[in-house]
Amino acid sequence: MKKFVAFLLAAVMLLSLASFAHAEDVELEFLYHKSETDAIKAMQTVIDQFNAANPGIKVNFVQIPDAATVLQTRATQNDLPDMFGCTTSTTYELMFESGLIMDLTGQEFLNNIAPSTLALSGYQGKIYRMPYSLSCYGLYVRTDIFEQQGIALPTTWAELMAACEKLQAAGIYPFGLPDKDMVYQRMERMMSMLSDNDDEFKAIAAGELDPRESTVLKGYAEASLDIAKYTNPQSKGAGYDESYQLFLNDGAAMTINGQWSLGTLLGFNPDLPVAMIPLPNPVDDEKSNVIVSIDTSFCISATTKHPEECLKFLAFLAQTDTAQTYTDIEGSPNVIQGVHYSVSQLEKINEAMSAGKTALSLNAIWPSGLRKALGDAATNLILDGDLEAFYDEAQLTIEDYYNN
Repeated sequence: MKKFVAFLLAAVMLLSLASFAHAEDVELEFLYHKSETDAIKAMQTVIDQFNAANPGIKVNFVQIPDAATVLQTRATQNDLPDMFGCTTSTTYELMFESGLIMDLTGQEFLNNIAPSTLALSGYQGKIYRMPYSLSCYGLYVRTDIFEQQGIALPTTWAELMAACEKLQAAGIYPFGLPDKDMVYQRMERMMSMLSDNDDEFKAIAAGELDPRESTVLKGYAEASLDIAKYTNPQSKGAGYDESYQLFLNDGAAMTINGQWSLGTLLGFNPDLPVAMIPLPNPVDDEKSNVIVSIDTSFCISATTKHPEECLKFLAFLAQTDTAQTYTDIEGSPNVIQGVHYSVSQLEKINEAMSAGKTALSLNAIWPSGLRKALGDAATNLILDGDLEAFYDEAQLTIEDYYNN
């Protein structure tokens, strides 16, 4: 009986200790901003690996649409998650300025990030976000259709227009595009090929430059009308999914989008003969650069109750093997040093990026909200083809955002 009682007391003590240890586990809320299936799977995978390797710490994965708006709301309620993913946006820069985000400057794990990329992530001389992956934008081509028509992959705007003429003459729509709600993104990326700053927009806002003389506005508007001549009419009512179907089902030989679309396209058809190549520059053939932006970064709330554990998680993400796992699933170029990125469909994009032929997305420096507002003018241009109305609407929009 005494042995039984002793055994029972020992068992109770062990259970109590286990319960106590469980109660002491640190739980961290991680809010993720991306909605693509592969991105969610990649993030969940590395979080699971971290949790398994770090008993006593549990990162809880939360994915929601419109994360920026949710974070703004939670910031006003002093209820930010411990950590979250973000993009390049003045929305987050305002949070940096307000002291809502932990300053990561000098953290050892940042040494595993390419210095040039880290420099792009700085804000007022400090690092508030750990950059992780890049997005790139370009021209998707159905290589089987081009081969059947004897058309070489275009490297200049003239070659692109000639390819469109030949495709159209063969009864093939050259472009299928998500014009219903994504014109603003294409507009901003094309403008980013034409200038690496917003000096012209500042001059327009100051009344020093007529928008009709702006290289950026004029170059984009004329190129946009060129593309519109060769676009499947169904594109005007097409979102992402509908534009994918046009491209997949021979309704178009080309589409313009980011590398993130490749996983979706191959999800529909793993054997799809497709290549993504740099979109030719409509103004300068020598500057047909790949437009890139920091697609994913990670931040820590300045008010988290568990700063050491949060930093440990970011250090884990910054390890080369962790980043390799993430990029193998998610599919975007990763900025952690030592990560190997090789996707056959993106061979031309990788060649251009390796040669330094890149341009940074202007959304990184435009006032918050300008891209979407100016996109309304770009959408109207596609719908009615009225250049003068576009210039007038663009001028009013630029003046509003830069002067107010």
